Amino acid sequence: MIKPAQIEWSDDTPISPEFDDVYFSKASGIEETRYVFLEQNHLPTRWNELLSPENTQGSFTIVETGFGTGLNFLCAWDLWHQTQQQKEHKQDKWLHFVTVEKFPLLKESLTQALAHWPELSSLSEKLLNAYPPLIDGWHRIEFTEDKVVLHIYLGDIKDWLPNIQANVDAWFLDGFAPSKNPEMWDDTLFQNMSRLTALNGTAATFTCAGLVKRGLKGAGFDIRKVKGFGRKREMLTAKQTHSCGPKKPSWLVAQPWLQLPKTNTASTTTKTAVVIGGGIAGCSSAYALAQRGFKVTLLEKNNNVANAGSGNPQGVLYAKLSSDLNAHSQFYLAGYLHSLRNLHQTMPDKTHWNDCGVLQLAFNEKEAKRQAQFNERHALNEVVEYVTPEQATEFAGTQIEQSGLYFPNGGWVSPKHWCKALTNHENIEVVTNCSAETLEQADNQHWLTHTKTRVFESHYVIVASAQFAKTFEQLSFLPTKSIPGQITQASTENESVNLKTVLCGSSYVAPQHKNQLVFGASYRLKSLDESVLDSENTSNVENLNNDFPSVGNQLTPNTDLSGRAATRCTVPDYTPIAGPVLREQEFLDEFSDLKKSKNWKFQQSAKFHNGLYVNCGHGSRGLSSAPLCGELIAAQINEEPWPIQKKLADVISPSRFLIKLLIG
Repeated sequence: MIKPAQIEWSDDTPISPEFDDVYFSKASGIEETRYVFLEQNHLPTRWNELLSPENTQGSFTIVETGFGTGLNFLCAWDLWHQTQQQKEHKQDKWLHFVTVEKFPLLKESLTQALAHWPELSSLSEKLLNAYPPLIDGWHRIEFTEDKVVLHIYLGDIKDWLPNIQANVDAWFLDGFAPSKNPEMWDDTLFQNMSRLTALNGTAATFTCAGLVKRGLKGAGFDIRKVKGFGRKREMLTAKQTHSCGPKKPSWLVAQPWLQLPKTNTASTTTKTAVVIGGGIAGCSSAYALAQRGFKVTLLEKNNNVANAGSGNPQGVLYAKLSSDLNAHSQFYLAGYLHSLRNLHQTMPDKTHWNDCGVLQLAFNEKEAKRQAQFNERHALNEVVEYVTPEQATEFAGTQIEQSGLYFPNGGWVSPKHWCKALTNHENIEVVTNCSAETLEQADNQHWLTHTKTRVFESHYVIVASAQFAKTFEQLSFLPTKSIPGQITQASTENESVNLKTVLCGSSYVAPQHKNQLVFGASYRLKSLDESVLDSENTSNVENLNNDFPSVGNQLTPNTDLSGRAATRCTVPDYTPIAGPVLREQEFLDEFSDLKKSKNWKFQQSAKFHNGLYVNCGHGSRGLSSAPLCGELIAAQINEEPWPIQKKLADVISPSRFLIKLLIG
């Protein structure tokens, strides 16, 4: 549970009473940041070189220990913006700023602190508008205009560091002094600096403490003392030379099948990808790559995007969370928050979505008990709050008899319009009425996607074709299953239905939109029939009356009903599939000793289909999972910081199914 920082103020300077230290120099915090972290990491020179047209490096990654007031981030952003402005050519390169904060400032305190620097006010305002809810975990915030991404982890640094996946170019070793906060400056920090830092990556810190010098040397850095800022006599800078020996390959220190294959476009200025499938998973994957400068071809077998499972007029955006907030729930919570940020970015006018709130009602005794336990164990009120029937009635605008969990920023989305917004990008070509049939890797650099009439060549292929993904030979091991279902639409052209939020129970209903009330949905567990059935419209109406009688009672017997049927792609463990794809038979042969022991130690890397990724298996919750999965795959391909903890990426890895074949 996140505990906000307790702040005391001295002449408008924030002080932490817990650590008995200031957040920034009273003399000139902004000048100290620019000198200690920007200049001593040589960022002006390095970024000028990075942003030249001939440089093929796609991004630059800074990792900071201690977000505090965000001053270091804002100064780095400001310098990045200025450097970009000096360039005449268009930029496809991104700055990633990865940071941690165990005791984050409340937004009110952050606002007061940042008012200290009016010269940064325009950036401060953007940061404050995007400041994440103070809940545990990873928050990825994009500032697309300047191609800047803030990855902020709220929690303990010892939980954060092992879960970072990135090639770090520069470290800002900040936070409170080692004498004030020794827990931060321990071996965990330096071991992970050794693991994460690119060759010739740099570090800078205000301190010259002996434990910091020893830690950096032990992590393979060459260190030197330079003049400190202001009255501070000395500070440290460091450069990663692996002076203590080369890094161990990742597959020697963790499971080889959960590591990444090498990317295959390091020296290529134009990177290409084919995405198969035009639902929310495919469109999100295409968008994430296009944002990074990839030229993407999206293949859709129907005559438009979002014609299958993503074609319902209104889908629900929220997260169903377990009472113990396990890894599965942590992933969906991260996905829900990511989707909200993406919607604000890609569909800011809210014509085809509405963050009207979602009420997840306790429709039976078991669910009421689960929600009560959740409320007792977790304080996530910025994201979800426990409400009484009276409060639920007020939020919904109609009589509610149950307690529930209320997501104030959740709501409904038109997946079709979201897919169109995602693919309305200059780097994306959508090819419809085009069904991919086979995949072939011509060499270790290019994939050939065969259709009936054309062959598409690309560096990467992302298969996002739901239950059809396993029709490709390389993905035949996926245990996906098809479950059709049907939603019902009631015409409200001559009626007005009082409902202000989405209601979820054993079924769902969304507020009316364009003279339609959408509710359902059915599950056909023993049938693959995708036709619209009058009987299921009838059962959906019955469920509406049973679950939400105050809404159902507003419809008349003469209300016109229509239906839409589609198939969900589900997975036995109810968890999406996203990531690189192993070579099935080679893996089963080379790692067969897992049958003897699941903890067997291997001395070789696992072999992947280089450049092949999958994003599928989202079931009925793709709006809260598919966009984050697309972002993860793009980050893996582009060798940049992942948008979630590694432990969560491991949970959704396609490799898990081949492991299960060996160890059961």
